[in-house]
Amino acid sequence: MTGPAALLLRALALLAAVVLAVTLAARHVAPVPDLLLVLVVAWALWRGPVAGLLAGLAGGWVLDVVPPGGGLLGAHALVYAAAGALAGRWRVEGPVAAPRVAAVALAAAVVVEGLAVVRALAVSAPVSLLDVAVRCLLTASAAALAVPLVVGAERAALRRRFG
Repeated sequence: MTGPAALLLRALALLAAVVLAVTLAARHVAPVPDLLLVLVVAWALWRGPVAGLLAGLAGGWVLDVVPPGGGLLGAHALVYAAAGALAGRWRVEGPVAAPRVAAVALAAAVVVEGLAVVRALAVSAPVSLLDVAVRCLLTASAAALAVPLVVGAERAALRRRFG
């Protein structure tokens, strides 16, 4: 998908992922996969590291400003941008296999969760490494299921547009 309509659709998907994550966190539903990271990984594997970086930066900024954004403004944007760029480095032409997606998403989730652990340790807050590991594995599993669908939809839309 290309053009302003596609960009708007991607932005709405990022916003929906952030709102869903914040809503589930407010209701104390845990553990949940990082749906924003799943979308960032999908676009990084589809378009490469620059697209992953930009998607992560945009999604992270939205996550930073959506209430209850009490952290450092821009911290999520930078870590999601780094995770998106990292995921994009593993981009290959052709079909996106679920095991490869899971491995890439796991690496990206470790980057994102690493920031949360460092922030908690900086203020001497308790950190449950089991919860961190479960969130990373849930994110990798969700990505293994969703990323091939997102990339397939992107490819289908591109074929429809350009034949």
